[in-house]
Amino acid sequence: MKVDLTKRQTIAWDYLTSMLDIDLCYGGAKGGGKSFLLCLWAFTWAKWLQEFFGIKANDHPLPVGFIGRKRASDFSDTTFETWKKVIPSEAYTIRQMDKEIVIDNAVKIMFGGLDDQANIQKFNSAELAFIALDQAEETSKDDISVLEGSLRLTHNGKVPPYKSLYTANPRAGWLKDDFVKGKRDGAIFVKALPADNPHLPDSYEERLKTVFGYNSALLQAYLYGEWDVFEGMYFEEFDRNYHVYNPHDVKILPSWPRVRSVDWGYSSPMSCNWHAIGPDQHIYTYREYYETKKLDVMAAKEVASLTSESENVLYTVGDPQSFPVKIEHWKQGRSVAVKRSDVWAENGVPMIMGNSARVDGWSRMREYLRLREYQGGQSAWWHISSECPNLIREVTSAYYDKRNIEDIAPECSDHSLENCRLFFMSRPPLWKDKPETMTMLEAAEKQAEREEESKPHRLGAF
Repeated sequence: MKVDLTKRQTIAWDYLTSMLDIDLCYGGAKGGGKSFLLCLWAFTWAKWLQEFFGIKANDHPLPVGFIGRKRASDFSDTTFETWKKVIPSEAYTIRQMDKEIVIDNAVKIMFGGLDDQANIQKFNSAELAFIALDQAEETSKDDISVLEGSLRLTHNGKVPPYKSLYTANPRAGWLKDDFVKGKRDGAIFVKALPADNPHLPDSYEERLKTVFGYNSALLQAYLYGEWDVFEGMYFEEFDRNYHVYNPHDVKILPSWPRVRSVDWGYSSPMSCNWHAIGPDQHIYTYREYYETKKLDVMAAKEVASLTSESENVLYTVGDPQSFPVKIEHWKQGRSVAVKRSDVWAENGVPMIMGNSARVDGWSRMREYLRLREYQGGQSAWWHISSECPNLIREVTSAYYDKRNIEDIAPECSDHSLENCRLFFMSRPPLWKDKPETMTMLEAAEKQAEREEESKPHRLGAF
């Protein structure tokens, strides 16, 4: 069986057929030949393992690998159809009931979906040499952890190189973190674009531009393999070219008012961001604090120490749900229960209670992200320093909640987003004719009004 691989497929193939343990993600756009590569390699590698282990035809073929997708039905409708087109039918036998592909009556590849409980039970006891997941952006880390744990096959005293292959389109999640950003030791990412595939029709790229031209995020993902944009991305307005700035290139003047915003956490991150209010209501988020396992006293002291005396901090806004919360605090020689906000104030960070409206807050943030004409060019009104990596990561990875399409999915990391939402809800909308600059006294007055409005009132009382 002779096939012509593209340049990118050849790069991936060389890794996947080496004598090294390899974890590889291939793809990043439509038309890169992802499923083709997966099927061809899985078959070829199973044949190689048969020879490596010296296995002859027998009644009990050795399971050597698994190929699949998140959902079994999707695998049957797409990837398995590619398998049938790529691999000659006489080269294998399908055991449909057992979900197995048998090769030469010597080795077999399990197949199916990660939503199949029977498959999952198999993985708990399976010993495999390779796994290959198509459209792996659909999966979570939990989905594949049991699979990766099955890479432990030895036979006839031989230990093979273990391989995992994930094909994917751009999507926020573990693949982006592990492979594209390189947070997983030894993980390899091979980016494949339509332009890299000479087997596509000449008109394919133009077709993608026509089909996805209505949505710049999808076009960037599917045509150019941009992982900062993806289908379902919540903040589709985000563009690094407009929203992320190098702090060495932007001078924040001492006269610009500053605001801090805080979202509490302990096991989850304690998050604070600093924002400067520039000319024409432009917002420059220039610093972040993002820590776990920090008690309120320590976190407040660290936030205060990061703020210099020259910074003109108008106010600090915090999560209203935490204001009435009492925490244990050592004071005057004994442990007492005090308001969390009082602990922060005592340690140099007095706060006002923010407006926690989620959907309205996300809309306000979008308003500041949206590009508009400004001084003869395009500009956003929210600028984020490159020294705020956690905020940038959360903005670029947030996606829609399928149960509430107006909100961010609850499984998204949103600690910096939460504190920024509180900040933007404390600011005027951009359509206001006259910008407002809230002083600490005005903020405190609004805080008192909000607390008074929130008090319970008896019916009939005057």
